[in-house]
Amino acid sequence: MSLEKITENFRRHTAVTERDIELFTELSKSKSLGKNEMLIEQDQPGAALTLIVSGCLMTFYSDKDCDPHVMQFGREMWWTGDLQAFVENTPSLYSIKALVDSEVAMLEKEKFDQLCREAPAFERYFRILFQKSLVSHQKRIIRNISNTAEEKYEQFLKSHPGLELTVPQKHIASYLGITPEFLSKIRKKRVGK
Repeated sequence: MSLEKITENFRRHTAVTERDIELFTELSKSKSLGKNEMLIEQDQPGAALTLIVSGCLMTFYSDKDCDPHVMQFGREMWWTGDLQAFVENTPSLYSIKALVDSEVAMLEKEKFDQLCREAPAFERYFRILFQKSLVSHQKRIIRNISNTAEEKYEQFLKSHPGLELTVPQKHIASYLGITPEFLSKIRKKRVGK
């Protein structure tokens, strides 16, 4: 686990001490995931709040026909997880899998609460992250209901630079709410410009 990158990530948002970082490493659980390995499956209990130390994870919901609907891509130093399952201790609504070899640091609810209690800087850190996440999700909803597919794809490229080189087109299409065939047309049109 790259403690230097993790510390830098925390300090971008709040003043954590060396002891705060030590406590985080004591309470979090490191895990390595191979490409396409599941971190958690839909309906599985025990959701953790997960920091992506390296790699790329995809959060998706599978409908009654088992068709996956991509909710989010998470990259290095992003947090992911099913927040409702984490907070309410319910089975996960989503599945999360590694799209490439990845390393994560996971905090179970009890350890998260202990971390925030014993290192108050983390209370501020997570409040800031949750606020930013809510704003980001609200903006995505607005884009989904008001932008064209081309505009959504352009925004995706700006928000996730280089990710289109790593993630299969079918997952990007699912994230954008369009078919892979239509995304292919959009990409061809962009290349032609």
